[in-house]
Amino acid sequence: MGPEYKGSESVNHCVWCGCTTNREKMLLPATPILEFIEVKIDIMGREDVWGENSNWAILDLDSDAEAELLVYDELLNTITMKSVCMRCLEEDDRLWDKYYGGMSDGYIDYEIEF
Repeated sequence: MGPEYKGSESVNHCVWCGCTTNREKMLLPATPILEFIEVKIDIMGREDVWGENSNWAILDLDSDAEAELLVYDELLNTITMKSVCMRCLEEDDRLWDKYYGGMSDGYIDYEIEF
């Protein structure tokens, strides 16, 4: 944060990547979708891990994999006000479409056009 930003209230930092952004705070999860974990979930079987009838007791997960999934789930479900840059938002949207786009029957995407 150089001198040109000193005292500027319109400049924030993206909490996901750290770059400067002029975007206002909005309700977002503590972490973006992380592709390396999503790949692991695909390998384990997405429906077996996140599905409606998933049962981790029969998955034979080691304690590290289970802990990683629990922390990731908690981070995705901890929603607070934060500033995130447009690049991170676009990447998160791309990963959402790739890994979760067809899963949610009740999901409604509100796209506002001006």
